[in-house]
Amino acid sequence: MRKYYLDVLRLLAIFFVIILHIFLIYSTLPYYIKQGSNDFLTYVIILFLVWLMPLLFTIAGITSFYSLRKRSIGEYLKERVQRLLIPFIAAMFLLNPILSFYGLKFHENIQINYLEFYPLFFKVTDLTGYDGGLTLGPAWFILFLFIVSCLAVPVILLLRKYKIDLSNKDFSIFTIILLGIIPVILYPILSSGEGKSIGMSFAFFLLGYYVLSNDNVMMKLEKNKWLLGILTLLLTAVFVIGAIYFGSIFGPISFYYQAFYGWVCILLLLIIGKMFLNKTSNTLQYLSESSFTIYIFHESILVAVAFYIIQITSNIYIQMILIFILTVSLSIGFYALCQRFKLTRFIFGIK
Repeated sequence: MRKYYLDVLRLLAIFFVIILHIFLIYSTLPYYIKQGSNDFLTYVIILFLVWLMPLLFTIAGITSFYSLRKRSIGEYLKERVQRLLIPFIAAMFLLNPILSFYGLKFHENIQINYLEFYPLFFKVTDLTGYDGGLTLGPAWFILFLFIVSCLAVPVILLLRKYKIDLSNKDFSIFTIILLGIIPVILYPILSSGEGKSIGMSFAFFLLGYYVLSNDNVMMKLEKNKWLLGILTLLLTAVFVIGAIYFGSIFGPISFYYQAFYGWVCILLLLIIGKMFLNKTSNTLQYLSESSFTIYIFHESILVAVAFYIIQITSNIYIQMILIFILTVSLSIGFYALCQRFKLTRFIFGIK
């Protein structure tokens, strides 16, 4: 039976990504377009990022487990190339230059048209794109997911060879929680130093594949939902207090703390999803199918829209609402358009 709550959680996560990217415009954190420096929004962004992208890697691990029950390793890798690598390349050439173009216009106030700018995009600077140089934008997630999916294959084959089946193992609730130490240990491996890490992403993917695909584990988590809820609240309190009052001490270890904290949040979110979101409809199914393409398109649209909207109205709340509505509607519109043509379906990984 299809676990619809995974589709809904992935869809909700992507909509939260859109909201957080809007908040970045008004936070104290750097972004392609800036309008204000709100401390509260900064803390909201940081708290959500603790679990948001790790949740997507975890769900990818769970769905890969079910995918490999129907596909061979070769078919799975071919699908990863079609659904991840090719869309990543397309995003780098067709979408991410838009981010750098508006980043350059905003931060440097350079009057240049897009055709004049495009060749400049491929210069490598700090990868932020704020100076018009190369930027990964949201495509970093697609690249990371492709890499960890490929890295997982040798592990899967090795465990199959020695007939080690972790997916049926009976973990205790405390063992499940303590497995969150694995992302902490692997965090330094190919880490950007800004919370993005190949090692940590790989850990969340494999934990999804081998642990959270296990129905017995999910039943055990559901029975202990109050424990997970209390633990999440405690970890949140420690994180907020540490960040606000002990920044100089907490800062250097914050990403390691977030790796474990994010794991506990994911356990709770999956149970909430299983209990309340395991449903579908024609609308949910359509949005779930389009969620990946919406993710690919959203930030280029968001930044372009924001650049002009902040010049039209000074009301921050109206700005936020307009940016959200236009970003979501245009992203869905581009998905519907790309779905019509074989070439665009291919380059953006649309089934």
